[in-house]
Amino acid sequence: AAGARRRRGRVALPPPVGCRRGRCGAAMAQSQRGPWLMLLGEQKLPIQEDQWKAYDGDVPNMLCDTYSTFCQERGGPDKVLNAHLLDMSMWTDPPLPYHIYKGKVTTVVSPLAPEHLRGQRTVAGYPCEIWDAACRDSNLIPKSIRGLGAPQGYFYQVHHESLEALAQLEESYADPTGRKLPPSSTPRRRVVLFVQLAQVFDNTRRFAKLRSAPLDQAQEEDGEAPRVFEHEESSAIYEWWAGPAPMQSEVANPPVGRWRMYHPKVCARLELQYRQNHCDEPTDVDGVRYMLQRIDKGRPFDHTGQPSREEFKRQNIITTDHPCFTDFDRETQNCFVQFQKGNPQRRRPARRRPDAAEVARSALMTGEPCCICLSEEGQLTGCRALHVICQRCLRNGLRAAIGDVTVVDNLLCGCFSSSTRKSLLALAASADASFQENVEKPPSNEEDLQEFLSEVQETRRQFDLQAEEIPTTIYQDKITKWFATIYMHDRAHLYHACSHPACADKMQNWILKEDFERDYQAQGSTTWFCPDGHLNSVLPSQEELDDMNRNLMLHPEYYTQHAEYSNIPLRRYRMCPQCIQGGILMLAMHGGECKQWPGYGRGHQHVFCFCCTRTWGPGCHHLSIDCRDPGIQQVRLQDGQMQIGFVDSVEHLRWINGEAPVSPPTLYPDGTHEDGMERQTRLGLTNKTLLRSTTLAGTD
Repeated sequence: AAGARRRRGRVALPPPVGCRRGRCGAAMAQSQRGPWLMLLGEQKLPIQEDQWKAYDGDVPNMLCDTYSTFCQERGGPDKVLNAHLLDMSMWTDPPLPYHIYKGKVTTVVSPLAPEHLRGQRTVAGYPCEIWDAACRDSNLIPKSIRGLGAPQGYFYQVHHESLEALAQLEESYADPTGRKLPPSSTPRRRVVLFVQLAQVFDNTRRFAKLRSAPLDQAQEEDGEAPRVFEHEESSAIYEWWAGPAPMQSEVANPPVGRWRMYHPKVCARLELQYRQNHCDEPTDVDGVRYMLQRIDKGRPFDHTGQPSREEFKRQNIITTDHPCFTDFDRETQNCFVQFQKGNPQRRRPARRRPDAAEVARSALMTGEPCCICLSEEGQLTGCRALHVICQRCLRNGLRAAIGDVTVVDNLLCGCFSSSTRKSLLALAASADASFQENVEKPPSNEEDLQEFLSEVQETRRQFDLQAEEIPTTIYQDKITKWFATIYMHDRAHLYHACSHPACADKMQNWILKEDFERDYQAQGSTTWFCPDGHLNSVLPSQEELDDMNRNLMLHPEYYTQHAEYSNIPLRRYRMCPQCIQGGILMLAMHGGECKQWPGYGRGHQHVFCFCCTRTWGPGCHHLSIDCRDPGIQQVRLQDGQMQIGFVDSVEHLRWINGEAPVSPPTLYPDGTHEDGMERQTRLGLTNKTLLRSTTLAGTD
């Protein structure tokens, strides 16, 4: 074990890095994660472990997310009662017509209830004992999840056609007068169990980067929303307003609530329909209950006089002026309304959020002046601030960005950065198109023509183009190369680059430091070949060598004068000579007992004498009569290899104590040496008072 004292020595290893236990523990404490099980067969006791079937696909994750939200909002799992957790039809393909609820315990007091249920506690008409038995006895749940977490009960699944019947059944059971009759047909429902995973099994992606969730309306108004909105999987996402949906005439500001994104699969289906007809006609959201329709200034959501289970009145109309919609939604014509099939009176705002790349490609003109030159009419850049920019300023801004890889934020209108790749590529394509249009049809106005000719000269100069024709995709090519350079700069610290000039820009020929340490350095090798066959050597930096040498020179004293068994003086720290030969800096610490390190030859791949530093066995052993301390170790790089030298510790201590004029030199095996005072100056160890106090303090 690292750092553990052994009988005959100990190994000094660095502490682990990168641990985020605090953050992970907090995340796990707030989450409800684990499998969800549905009871098959008869819904009564006794139950068998093979009766449970786990939900799959997106259903478990959606249930966990919704249940976690309810727990946080209501103050814990015990406070979550009569909670609708999920409409499965929205998250399954083909849609499954079931709902999942966290139920409320009802004591059966109705004289009309079955005799075996009277006086019992029930949920959804089933005895609570079904859930309680599974929570008490782990033998009643599948073996695969036993011991992984704590079962939680009182969840149930109900068919969407049985919702009214189930509500009637529960009301009947709770009526002591017997006046409320049970339903004529038995509701279709099943027992559901949730097994909350223990923290050690929860949050399997706790070390991954967190995705930023779409921010709510209030955050957007505070200016905290993303300045540029880009999506990874599709060109747009869809959101609905979660919260109260009062009449539009009754609200001047957004009501309490927030925008919530549809599931990615739902977004993909809606986007496919949008590309066909822009959702001008009602479009299915879930295949069961909800529809979605786009509205614009001249076409509000108005179902007055049309069939509806509840009367659709004039005040139910929703227009693009609804306060839930933003200016961006209106300008990009992405205002929608979600409503119930056959009952449009039940409606709420929804919207489509295109990414900046789509908006940039659309070249939507707003009639507003360019936000940079304020002279020409601009097109939307795609940022959330609704900035517009003219084509001349767009090309100038892209050239400025491409020419400086050190500036990666606040580009163009101030809302773009190196992380908005899709958006900048779309704007570069627009810049190429406008530039070629001017090349093919130069401006007729003399002043505009002179400005364009000056721009052409500047483009040739900046992009190092001589007399050759300017490529038609010059901006796209250059911005792509700019992204590649930024990527290399951002990740270069993770790699050992190939030293050959031909591989300077070939990141695929570099090797990850993690891979090098595992596949080469751990095997005692400091060299590797790139895919093109170039030989590379990886050795510690001069800074790392100086740190090692400084640590050794700070303690020239012996920490013990009579090591047990060996009965000789020993230093606390030594470098492993064989590791140094392999190009690895390894500092060992003696923990007591004899001069053999590590004790009993276990704990490190090399074994050496802590006194003379020779290899244990062929070089030195307990009966060796020529074992002598060569002095304080020092290491240097010489002709691509690391080399150990020694400093006379007796003379060095005399210098520290003021008994010698200079510190002794470092002597190397090839006969060369480094002046002692030059060494001390280079290491920053010339303060003899400080060195004396460090020496007297020792290493214990």
